[in-house]
Amino acid sequence: MSVRLFAYTVAFAGFTAAGLSVRSVSFDSIDPLMLAILVTLAAVTQRMPVVLFRSSAISVSFASVIASYVLYGTGVGVFVSLVQAGVNAFTPTRKPLVKAAFNMGSLSTSAFVAGEIYRLLAPERGDIASTLLGVATSALGYFLVNTALTAGVIAISERLAFVTVWRTNYAWMPVNFLATAAQGAALALASQALGVFGVLVFTLPLAVAWYSFRLYMSKSSEVRARNAELQSVNDMLKRTNDRLEESHLSVIGALIGALEAKENARAQAAAATMHNAVAVAERLGLAEDEIAAVKLGALFHDIGTIGVPETVLRKPGALDEGEWNEVKAHATIGANLLSNVPMLERVRPIVLSHHERYDGTGYPHGLKEDQIPLAAQIIAVADAFQAMTAERPYRSAMSRADALRELRANAGTQFNPVVVEAFITTVESAKAPNGHLVDQPQMLFQLATEAVRARVS
Repeated sequence: MSVRLFAYTVAFAGFTAAGLSVRSVSFDSIDPLMLAILVTLAAVTQRMPVVLFRSSAISVSFASVIASYVLYGTGVGVFVSLVQAGVNAFTPTRKPLVKAAFNMGSLSTSAFVAGEIYRLLAPERGDIASTLLGVATSALGYFLVNTALTAGVIAISERLAFVTVWRTNYAWMPVNFLATAAQGAALALASQALGVFGVLVFTLPLAVAWYSFRLYMSKSSEVRARNAELQSVNDMLKRTNDRLEESHLSVIGALIGALEAKENARAQAAAATMHNAVAVAERLGLAEDEIAAVKLGALFHDIGTIGVPETVLRKPGALDEGEWNEVKAHATIGANLLSNVPMLERVRPIVLSHHERYDGTGYPHGLKEDQIPLAAQIIAVADAFQAMTAERPYRSAMSRADALRELRANAGTQFNPVVVEAFITTVESAKAPNGHLVDQPQMLFQLATEAVRARVS
């Protein structure tokens, strides 16, 4: 439904309500002076509405409507609401026809419903308890009809959920509305008991009610302004964090590029090691973030080799002590490189300790058993298998069966026996004939960035 159609439908309902209520007016019972006071009070208070959060507003002129139908019936209550609508059409500026028509329909329909509820309850004249009960019930009816219609037009115009609009604008108002309704009842009772003097006396509490609405909305607006500022700061921080993530990922890309430039076969070996290590981590039941750490650790475990001379890495014979020390330094070099990338800080201990041995005779710190991160222990087994089944300048590649036997032979000394058995079970259940769990590794940078985001999310 369009906003215009909805507005004119409400206007038609208001016109119908006004027509029905005219028949119930008893002109003989109306005090002209009292009616003039109520109309003036409604016009003046409607001239100073309290603007709500969106395009709606509320005024304490509702109290005049209540006093009108309590004193003189539904017809007079609807008439006073039409006065409200007339003032509203030009306050604070002239409103478009469709909006003025909607306001007229909404106010008169709400007044008609409230007046009829009060008439059906029909408390005896002067009975304060019955009057207050009738006023409270009719005011609730007025509140529900009026706020539902206004929330409906806002929801249609802004394409929002009706319930969301109503909660935002009106969920806080029932108590305040009933307090204003009580002022209207007080006006009617004062008029019955004291005449015009009583009405003038009870106008002061009505002014207090108007001021309470105004003060509440002023404070609410301040809170919303502060919330908007906080949201703006949060958005700025998010943009800053996104830029930092992009810069960190560019560093990761540079590290991957350096590894591939050093030796593409080494980069491919890292990818194969990663796939085997991840499969073992999944078999062992590691959590998602731990599996992401295994993936990253496996991809970067040999990144430190970019600091080792190529002549040492490709030497066909045995390494002397100095050359071996250079090779062993790659774990520390790799960990130091990763320390410069905050997103990889938690992977650093894995890279640092992937050459530690289960019996404590590894390097660089001689850690043993549970002192070694489990991810590093998994990577150590996968890396050893990859190395044994690959060609080297100084030896031929082992068969898969021989490599698995070698792993089992070193379980409990070099490797964690639980990890070894999980690895062997995983490899033996794989379909690939070379023992790798995939045929072609994916792009390393894509793998790394996916793992980083899974790790830090």
